[in-house]
Amino acid sequence: MKKKYVLLDTDIGDDIDDALALLMLLKMKELTLVGVTTVFANTPLRARLARRILHLGGAPEIPVYAGLGDALGYTVDKERSFVQYTPDIEEDDCIPDNRDVYNGQEAVDFILRCVRTYGEELTILAIGPYTNVAAAWQQDPWTMKKAGAVVLMGGCFYEQFVEYNVAMDPEAADVLIHSELPIRFISADVTWQAQLNDAQTAYVLGIQNDDLTGYCAGLVRLWKKGCWFNPVLHDPLAAYYVLDESICQFESVWTEVELKGTHTRGLTVNLDHHFKYLEHPTPGKKRILCSKSVDAERFIDFFLQSTFPRA
Repeated sequence: MKKKYVLLDTDIGDDIDDALALLMLLKMKELTLVGVTTVFANTPLRARLARRILHLGGAPEIPVYAGLGDALGYTVDKERSFVQYTPDIEEDDCIPDNRDVYNGQEAVDFILRCVRTYGEELTILAIGPYTNVAAAWQQDPWTMKKAGAVVLMGGCFYEQFVEYNVAMDPEAADVLIHSELPIRFISADVTWQAQLNDAQTAYVLGIQNDDLTGYCAGLVRLWKKGCWFNPVLHDPLAAYYVLDESICQFESVWTEVELKGTHTRGLTVNLDHHFKYLEHPTPGKKRILCSKSVDAERFIDFFLQSTFPRA
């Protein structure tokens, strides 16, 4: 089996699934996590949370870089905190607090270094807005084309709603869709099927210990205080796909990102559906591989057994 290296690009700290994806990556010994870059808004604080999880997971040597806080298309409030804030992450001396010096470029440079180092054995796994990855492509497309795969959690190509990761930086998504990168979208069409039921959620919420799983269960409890529904494993599913591509079935979709719509900005438009009854034009047609179905039960079983195993 060919060795797989993974670089995780994440907006960890808001929805709980980013932290759960990082937890699962640390548990999957078949994959080698080579680094973490954070993206969108308060990326230094996100980096501290990622580093905290890595330390608890016995992997303090894995580098973490705070990436671009602003989107490609607009300025973001970078001072806001996030749902999974705990005071202990402020104690980790890993990212400078001087916002005037910090600009996120080091994370973009790190992505490019990883591609140069690992080449086709590297999967870039982007589970937040795609700003860092798009910036790396714009800076050095020749290098980025050497990556083995770019797996993006996001978009929605069949149900057709505005999905968060794309909506937070539609320009970045547009850049990647029109790039020459080997992109696979693990879309919300399938990730919403990977939701914990009430019993599974109660089990995770009840975990109380001092190790990595206990810490992550505590993050789930923090998140659940403000969320009425059970955890949806959007990002862990994307991470699992890197290990086992059979978990999802894909279709090549002619798609564009809506950049101007008053109500639809950030929509990943499935133009095959849009022109279903019309003879559509072919120039400039861009097809992207998008997930259409998933074996959700098999994945959820793996997730629970690997991340929160019962004694």
